[in-house]
Order: sequence, then structure tokens, then C-alpha cells
Amino acid sequence: MSPASQAPGKTRTENLAEWAANLKFIDLPPDVVQKTKDFFLDWLGCTIAGRHHPAVAAMARFAAQMGPSNGNSELVDGALTFSTSPAFASLINGASSHVVEQDDLHNRSIMHPATVIYPAALALAQEVDASGKEFIAACVVGYEVGCRVGEYLGKSHYERFHTTATGGVVGVAAAVAHLLRLDAEQTLSSMGTAGTQAAGLWQFLIDATHSKQVHTGKACFDGIFAAYSARDGLLGPRDILEGSRAMGIALVPGTPNPEAIDWDLGMDFAILRSSFKWNASCRHTHPSVDALLSLMHKHGVAFDDIDSVVARTYQAALNVLGLSGDGETVHQSKFSMGLVLAVAAKKGQAMITDFTEDDLGDSSLRDFQKRVSMEYDAEIDSRFPGKWQGTVIVTTRSGQQFTESVEFAKGDPELPLSREELERKIRALATYGGFTDSDRVNQLIARAWNLDTERHVKGFVF
Repeated sequence: MSPASQAPGKTRTENLAEWAANLKFIDLPPDVVQKTKDFFLDWLGCTIAGRHHPAVAAMARFAAQMGPSNGNSELVDGALTFSTSPAFASLINGASSHVVEQDDLHNRSIMHPATVIYPAALALAQEVDASGKEFIAACVVGYEVGCRVGEYLGKSHYERFHTTATGGVVGVAAAVAHLLRLDAEQTLSSMGTAGTQAAGLWQFLIDATHSKQVHTGKACFDGIFAAYSARDGLLGPRDILEGSRAMGIALVPGTPNPEAIDWDLGMDFAILRSSFKWNASCRHTHPSVDALLSLMHKHGVAFDDIDSVVARTYQAALNVLGLSGDGETVHQSKFSMGLVLAVAAKKGQAMITDFTEDDLGDSSLRDFQKRVSMEYDAEIDSRFPGKWQGTVIVTTRSGQQFTESVEFAKGDPELPLSREELERKIRALATYGGFTDSDRVNQLIARAWNLDTERHVKGFVF
């Protein structure tokens, strides 16, 4: 929907809610359906890989105490041995999928939609016995609404808030409303109640604590509450985005982007503009990782040859990566540009198995880390978040200097993972999560590829 086609007298938020309520599977282009299946499989792998994290274990215990233990919604980690309600299942699955830093990214909104949309939509689809097609349509709605809210809030919002949580909760509410078959007015209330709960601060990066998993789990939980309560008559704010006391005013220190809310609805799908994460580190490091590995290969530079690395990047990367200090835990280390580049340079990659407790004590990696610096690049920053670019400048011990720039990171829509690469990633994630039944993994991969033919979406359990 372009501005010229907006209904007279309606707000952009109303336009978005109406589109979300009325979308049908038959409306979806084939590439949107395929990408939704691709990212669902990617999300499944991330979820099983994160299952042993202490935050996930704590939430699982909370769910066992507070929620039903025989509900219709399943936990991806079958070792937990209970099913529960949609709110509690999505709380656990959403937290687990955001642990290993390999869940997807929508560039323009600076958020990870899969880790909130899929766990909530899967839990609801199991509760209402929705088909694979209905599940796919709801996920597309969730991506679209969540990412558009994130784009609306913009770069200055991301400086203070984790957009996956703040935009994500609104996307969850819309996806759940779609599966509950709520009308446009009820969907609008769902989005309003979700938006008034939006939160997610960056403080956790400083002391390596577990709020990142809380952000995704609670976005699922709160979005489900918003949609269910709207179904039963609870009224949410009608203009939660652009209202005089709404998200745009309260949560955006700069200038929001109103056109993002309803521009080209049904024509420009957010899921087609989302990226896979090939490297198992903060997405802000990926352009520099890819540039460094390309430079080393191109010029025959070895790990021990490198005297220093300068990573030229955009302001948001400096803000986020500057919070993690030296990277004292495995998770925190993935937010240190120096340590991530050290791992990549030494091991030739930065995959899920390349960040370990032993690496935290590796003196060669720590020494390399100290010789990496980040610099602001105004030209790169001007293109962010539409493009997540990076340039690295390497000086060798012999005094040679090499420069390499990356416009698109591996996994971006312009450089997507192949089907074989995605399947390889899922198997590696399952192994990392301690799940070794390869036949079961193959079964789940096959079901994900044929998700649109599934009568129901139960049984996606490792």
C-alpha cells in the first residue's frame, strides 16, 4: 500500500492492522512462501542449539511451575518432556533461539524477527490446530508488522532499545491475532496492547547477563497476551505508533520513519529482505569478518602475519560492540569485534563451534584482540541500516598494508545461503545442542521444506 492508496481518514497503524487481518496464504508469492520455510528451518536449528543456556533452563522451570504441563504447545527441546500453553512454550522456545547468535536479521529494521515470530506462531498454530499454510501466512504477517515497526522506530531507537524486543512484540501480537482470526479492529487492539509493553535495554551487554533471552521470550509471551486479551474485549491504544504519547514519541530520540508503517504493503515483503547469519557472532561483526577472511585469502596473509587490524564501520556497531569489554563469556565474546576477528583469522571461520571456553583463555587470540580497533566511517554509516557494510585495513608484521571492503555479508538476500548450506548449518546447530539423532534431524528438515503441505505443525521437536 503506497501513501496514495491509503484509506481516507485512517492512520498508518490502522492500515497495517487491516492488511494483517486480511492477508491469506493465497495472496503470498511463491518466493515469500519459500523464504518463510527457509527461515523456519533456520530458526529450528537455532532453538535446539541454545537449549542448554541457563536462561532457558530458568524459564523452563518457571513454565513448569506456573503453566500447564500437558498443553497443546510443544517445546522444541524434547528433553524437557512436557508441553504447555502457547505463552509458556513460546517463552522457552523464543529464549532458546536467541542464544547462539545465528538467528536471522532484517537489515532495515535492525531486528531478528525469526526469534520472536516463529516461536509464538508455532505455539499458537499447535493450540488452534492450524495447517502449515495458515502458519506460514501468520508468520509473514508477524515479520511484516514487526519489521515495519522496527523500521519506523529507526536507528536512534536502536541506540537505546533492542528492537527485536520492542518491534518484535507488536509483530508477535499481529501474527497471533491472525491465527486467532481476529478482525482488523481486534488486531489493532492487539498491536496497541503489545506496543505499550515494548521494552528491551542494552545493559546486559556490559555485564554479560541474560536479558537478551528475556527480550525474545517475553516479546512472545506479551504478544500472545495482547492478542488473546483483545479477542476477549480488552482495548489497546488505537495509534500505538504515531500517537502523541505513543512509541514514536516515547521511544525514539531522533526522527522516526512514518512511511515504513504501510508503504507498499503486500508488494515489499520483509521476509525477502531478511538475512541468514552464517557467522556465529553479533551481526555487526559479519561484514568485518567476511572482509578479513577475503583479504587473507586473496593476499595469502596468515594469522601470525597480522600486526594490526582496523575495522571501519557504522555508528550502531560501535555502540553495541563497545559495550562488551574484553568478552569474558562465550556469549559476550561474540560481541567483541577484536575477539571475533581473532577467532576468524586463526580458524579461517567464525562458526558455532569456533567460540569455546578454551578460546577465552587462548593468549594468541587475546593478543590479537588487543591489536584490533574500530573506526567510524561516515560513508558506511550513511548506508546503514539499508546496507550493513564494513572495511578492514590490515597491517602485517612486515609493514605491508591491505584493505578489503564488503558490501553484502554472506547470508544477505544478495548472497543467500544455498539449500545445502542451510541444511549443513542446521545439522551443525543440532550437534552443538547435543542432539545426535541424524535421522530425526533429517525428518525435521524434510518436514520444514514441505511445510505448506502439512495438515498441522505439531511434532517439530528434537
